[in-house]
Amino acid sequence: MLNTSDTPGEREESEFGDPLQKIWSACVLPYVGVTKVDRVVFRTVTDSTAEERAAWLDQARRHAAVLLT
Repeated sequence: MLNTSDTPGEREESEFGDPLQKIWSACVLPYVGVTKVDRVVFRTVTDSTAEERAAWLDQARRHAAVLLT
């Protein structure tokens, strides 16, 4: 699972308890037969640079390639 976020990871975990992880791993994916959920979160998007976004795209491509092999 690849997600973007504008919330720093520490704040998301301490204040919200990582709601996207809970939604995907408990409320959505089990119902379509997915039992293992790995998430990569690219953050923070709003203040990211073009270089950071390009690196995120490269990372996303590498993750997708692993799934296709």
